[in-house]
Amino acid sequence: MKDPAFGKDAVRALATADSFARGRDYVRSGAVSGLVRRGDRLTAHVEGSDFAPYEVTVDLHQGGVAATRCSCPYDWGGACKHVVAVLLKYLDTPDSVVERPPLDGVLRNLDREALAALLTRRAEEDPAFALWIEAELAAGAPDPLSASPRRTAVDPEPIKRQAEALLSGRTSRRDRWSDNGAAVDEDAFGALIDKAKPFLEAGDGRNALRILEPVTEALVPAWLEQADWDETLHEFFPVLGQMIAEAVLLGGLLPEERDDLMVRLDVWQGMLDEYGLDDHLQVAIDALEQGWDEIGLDDILAGKGRSWPLSGHGDWTTARLTQARLRVLEIGGRTDEFLNLARAAGCHGDHAAMLVRRGCSTDAIAYARKRFRSAEEALQLSRLLKETGQVDAALELAGWGLSLKPEGDRLFGVVGLARWLRDSAAALGRDTVAVTAAGSAFEHSLSLEDFRAAEMLAGPGWAELRPHLLACLAAPTYAHDRTEIFLGEGMIDEAVRSVDVENTLRNPANDVLLRLVEAAHASHPDWVIDVAERIAANVMDAGQSGFYELAAQWLEKAALAHDAAGRFEDWITRIDALIEKHRRKHKLRPLLEALRPRA
Repeated sequence: MKDPAFGKDAVRALATADSFARGRDYVRSGAVSGLVRRGDRLTAHVEGSDFAPYEVTVDLHQGGVAATRCSCPYDWGGACKHVVAVLLKYLDTPDSVVERPPLDGVLRNLDREALAALLTRRAEEDPAFALWIEAELAAGAPDPLSASPRRTAVDPEPIKRQAEALLSGRTSRRDRWSDNGAAVDEDAFGALIDKAKPFLEAGDGRNALRILEPVTEALVPAWLEQADWDETLHEFFPVLGQMIAEAVLLGGLLPEERDDLMVRLDVWQGMLDEYGLDDHLQVAIDALEQGWDEIGLDDILAGKGRSWPLSGHGDWTTARLTQARLRVLEIGGRTDEFLNLARAAGCHGDHAAMLVRRGCSTDAIAYARKRFRSAEEALQLSRLLKETGQVDAALELAGWGLSLKPEGDRLFGVVGLARWLRDSAAALGRDTVAVTAAGSAFEHSLSLEDFRAAEMLAGPGWAELRPHLLACLAAPTYAHDRTEIFLGEGMIDEAVRSVDVENTLRNPANDVLLRLVEAAHASHPDWVIDVAERIAANVMDAGQSGFYELAAQWLEKAALAHDAAGRFEDWITRIDALIEKHRRKHKLRPLLEALRPRA
């Protein structure tokens, strides 16, 4: 097998520092097995805290990592430790990966009877697979080459059965449960919703609704059962509301069908209102009530009005209805009406993007410079310009977008634009632009990832750029990665000052703090003793037996600091007091006794 085209820095960028470190430990302990590559897909098993190994899938594209999935419940940002372990194993020992032909090639060689027999046998063994096949066949996408809509109606019953099965957790490949019930396969549920998209693109709202309605009907009661502990499942309701609104606006529903759908949506939204999800489906209700008949809308579409809505005031639902109308106008090829509504409604990013798709890029850029007020708008248009081959214009517009003053706390938009410009310019060899954008990305994010990216791109110019970035890092009241960056730069005094001893929520991750006290125990012994004993005491006094080893690690740092300060006798007195205090904690006491030097 040829060597991977990416390196460990790319893996590090995918995960938090803690996930990367723990993933590396998994590799060293031999927890990764069964690495198989089929085309651009890498799969493996990783032994973890569950009885059964976790299943990891990595999609590769053009030498990089395009997507990752793991069957573990991790959902705290970036790739999990199991994904990191698989990628590091792949990098360290590429020869251990078994290469097999992609499944599409294998299946293509089967005749019809053999393929049918294979699928039938699998369905008999796995009821969830049978439900999946039924839903796939029921929601077969329209032919993109056909000018006419699909002649057969989508059967909603298999769609509903599959939705109910996914929401119940019965289709999960792992018997994974949370404290409150079976885990929902939200990726598969989202994919089921997405089956309505080809019908919307084809202008077939009726068949799109035959997917969206049964999915919503299944989701509402399922969500109500877990509303008290749900974290993400409710996010599907605005998506469904938006897509139902688009389907309704595409037209084709009979009056009695509209009335029936209105009743169902009213009932569903009423049920959601009781649990605080106000207006999540309201855009679909508004689309049914107002359609294209809202007062003044015809004039706006004809370019005779200057502002929409006419009242001059809009809320979240009003903006969503406008987006649904714009989407339907685009699907129908009604470009002039799209531009008129987007301009009147202040959807300047949509207006400029349509001008580009219409071949009027110069007008789009001029419009953007006049109307854009956010980095997000500039990023959207810059990406589109690059995709259409207008690279210089894209980079120039992105650079201009960085000059826009962010509104409120919307710094994330500036960070996204700066990172895009940095990476795009670097890939094209525009080093000066890339370094400038890298500096901007760090100035607004103050993240370790952006600091290292700036260092890598700056090259010989790093000596000049570094002091400026470190000054930016020191200025604000809080920066998540400040301690880790100072520590990595050997600035121990600054790293120590950056730690808020009284506020643990604002402190760096545990592994970073451990590295800092290790580095600072000789130069700042009193500080290390204070921090280490505080953290250890919190664990020991609370009786958190699962973290006693961590408490012992902290006390070991305190011992080193006592020794460095020439006060080792004080440490003996201190550890003796702790042993006596916690003498009844049988898991902790041996750990404490190991920290006392033998006479």
